[in-house]
Formats: sequence, structure tokens, C-alpha cells
Amino acid sequence: MKKIILGLLVLCALPLFGQNKEVVYESIYLTPNKAKELELIDGVKKHNDKFHSKGRANASLYGVIIGRRSGQYVWLNGPMNLADFDNIPDENHMNDWQENVRNNVSSEKLVLGKLNWEASYTPPSWGNPKYLLHRTIKINRKYGSYKKVLEAVTKIGKVLTEINAPNPRRVYQSIFNDENGENITLVYPFKSFTRFNEDNGLPKNFQKEYEKINGLGSFRRDIWDVLSEYSDGNSDEVLQLIN
Repeated sequence: MKKIILGLLVLCALPLFGQNKEVVYESIYLTPNKAKELELIDGVKKHNDKFHSKGRANASLYGVIIGRRSGQYVWLNGPMNLADFDNIPDENHMNDWQENVRNNVSSEKLVLGKLNWEASYTPPSWGNPKYLLHRTIKINRKYGSYKKVLEAVTKIGKVLTEINAPNPRRVYQSIFNDENGENITLVYPFKSFTRFNEDNGLPKNFQKEYEKINGLGSFRRDIWDVLSEYSDGNSDEVLQLIN
């Protein structure tokens, strides 16, 4: 089965879509019935192989291994566009989901995330990762906060592109408003935890590189000050590819 990357959110099957085309991922957070966890993993694989392994969109299963939803799983389907959601799965499809997935979980939560091309960055040679770091920004309720935060995130993406950064970063916007303001998620794919010896998302010395391009003090002005005023912090989760 083809392995699909990213989130709210995730990521590397995107050559199927041209730059700036609409790209949407469907993420369903699954809380497993612990007595049936192995059945859930096997059931998702059976369901994906039967219904989500061919065509433009493919599905994968990730486990949340670090963060507030540790122990949950994420069923990730995409890339798609919003028009695809008008095609409701048929009865056979839904019965299979009930048998192989829903019978093995205690809850499901669906999130739709749309890729922001301008704010994102992916080196052309980067392969499929085993892990994803999801960094979700909690936007506050001040007037214009969403726009201000998105502008800051986009400025980072432009600099990553200009300096040819080694690691990718994808930016996803929640299509439907989250009650807690968690509407922008940064996705950093990685292959080994050793990368966190030097950085926790952005490249080492990124602030210095940013200010070479935008001027002394620009990183604090454009990024830190904006996020401090218009967000209530962020939270990290690490996802591991299961199948």
C-alpha cells in the first residue's frame, strides 16, 4: 500500500497535484478499544487495501506516540479536494468500516486540513519519512489573529525555500474552525529522532539565516512578537507510520 505523508494534517504524494492546486487531507483520530487494538490495526489495513489503495487518494495509519493524544491512532486519507467529499461512500464501504474499524474503537474525530502551498516547503529529493512532528498553533481571539499568525508562518516558509533548507515543512489550515483556536498545524516529517539533537523543527541557526535576508531583529519582530501577541502557544505530537 502506498504510504501517505502529513496532517491535520501530511505529505509526499503531492506530485500528483500541481503546485497551488487544492490539496485536502482527511484525518480521523481513533481512540482504540485497548482489548481490540491489534484487531484495529489489522482491520484498518484490510479496509485500506480494499477501498483506499488505488487512485489519486490513498490511506495510511499512524500511531500517536508523543503528545496529548498518545495512544490514539490517525487514519489519514489523501490527497483529495473538497469536491471529493460530495461522493458519499456506498453501503458496502460503510459496512466494511463498521466491521474493521468502528467496532474496535471507542471514539472517532474527523479533521479536514487544507495545504497552504505558499507557507510550505519540501526539498525535491526528500523521501518518505517514518515519523511526523505535528506542531499545532493555538490562535487567540484577538481581532485579526488568524491572519497575523498565517503571515508569520508564511514568512518562515519563504526563507526555508530561499536557503534550501534540508528538511521539509508542510502547513495545513483547518477547513472548519476549531473551538480551541487550533486551526494551523505545521508538519515536520523526519526519519530519525537524532535530528532533535540540534533542532526542534526549524533548521539550526535559522534565526540567523532569517535575519540575513530580512534584516537585524526581523525574526523577533516578524515571528516571535507576532506569535506572542496573537497565539496562546503551541503543542507538539509525534506520529509514527504503522501501515
